[in-house]
Amino acid sequence: MDSQSQFDLTTAIQTWTSQFEQSGSFTNDELQELTSHLLDSIDALQAKDLSQQEAFLIASQRLGSIDLLDQEFTKLSRPVPQQREPVLLLLGALCFIFSRNLSETITGYGAVWFASYFGDTRITLLLDVSVCLATLVGLQLGGMRLIRQNHRVGQWFFHQLKQRPIGLTVTLGSLVGLAALGAYFAEHRFADLVAISIQKQWINQQFNHIHHICWLGFYLTWLLMFLQVVLPYATNQRLLVWLEKAPVGWLVIAGLCVFTCCLGLSIMGMRIMAPEDGIARFYISAGVCCLLSSFALADSPRYNAIKRLLICMAPLFLWYVLAVGTAVVSEERPSYLLLDWFPIKFFVSAIVGALTGMWLGVLRNRSRAIV
Repeated sequence: MDSQSQFDLTTAIQTWTSQFEQSGSFTNDELQELTSHLLDSIDALQAKDLSQQEAFLIASQRLGSIDLLDQEFTKLSRPVPQQREPVLLLLGALCFIFSRNLSETITGYGAVWFASYFGDTRITLLLDVSVCLATLVGLQLGGMRLIRQNHRVGQWFFHQLKQRPIGLTVTLGSLVGLAALGAYFAEHRFADLVAISIQKQWINQQFNHIHHICWLGFYLTWLLMFLQVVLPYATNQRLLVWLEKAPVGWLVIAGLCVFTCCLGLSIMGMRIMAPEDGIARFYISAGVCCLLSSFALADSPRYNAIKRLLICMAPLFLWYVLAVGTAVVSEERPSYLLLDWFPIKFFVSAIVGALTGMWLGVLRNRSRAIV
């Protein structure tokens, strides 16, 4: 009797409806309809001499879980909002502009602060690279949580999109304006730093190269997030699942993106550690790219070892043909891509990396079989 006398029906209903609100899958009208059904069911059960607590527990269980009710509203009575896709496109564009301006603000002021504190040292470049990479990783992780509707950040975002689309758009637009202002001042401060480092002939003055490569990584990160959004919408498959079944042409394009990322990271490292030796970065990138590609293809039953090797080598061959063609047209003197055994060393590094990835893939499959 004590537990029943302490039961508050209003508080229980508010707690019950808050779970549906936090899921971000129901509109205000749908919540009111659910609450009305719940109250009607409670009244009917109380008419059968049940207490408020007993009637509430039975009525809430009869209505079903959040996922089940979401499916029912989607199939029966939930209208498809016509403005959802245009609003999503607008919000995506605003998020892209905001993240670009925010990244430029962070990386620009970070380089200026490190240079003013540490001066012409290798520590300045290492910290600058660390901030650039941390910004890209943070952007990727934040974007992944934003586009996943089952994550808290994604639930909040899509809840605001359904309940207050205009307010969310205005808020993001304001943030875009503030970030653009910060990026404007950061760009000028960074340009002054580059000019001073050239004027004073700093030994460690590779700021421009590092930040240009960072922007390449920024656009590749956004391309990855774009594919992670579009593929589930178009094919109901996630990116990695789709790649496992994708045609060879798409695998070659994905391998070319992986090689570009590896080359960008190796260029950053070589610019800092050994700026006078620029050839080794190509060998390192080729080996690491083929290692990752062959390791990822180790579970695929569609291809044998020879086909996996060819798929791993195809992006590098495509890049080499494009690079040599560009160099022959734009350079008057012979390109280093054709001299000093570069092609042989480049593709040998790729083959070694691919074979290493296959071996690691075999070890992984054996360990799984044992477990």
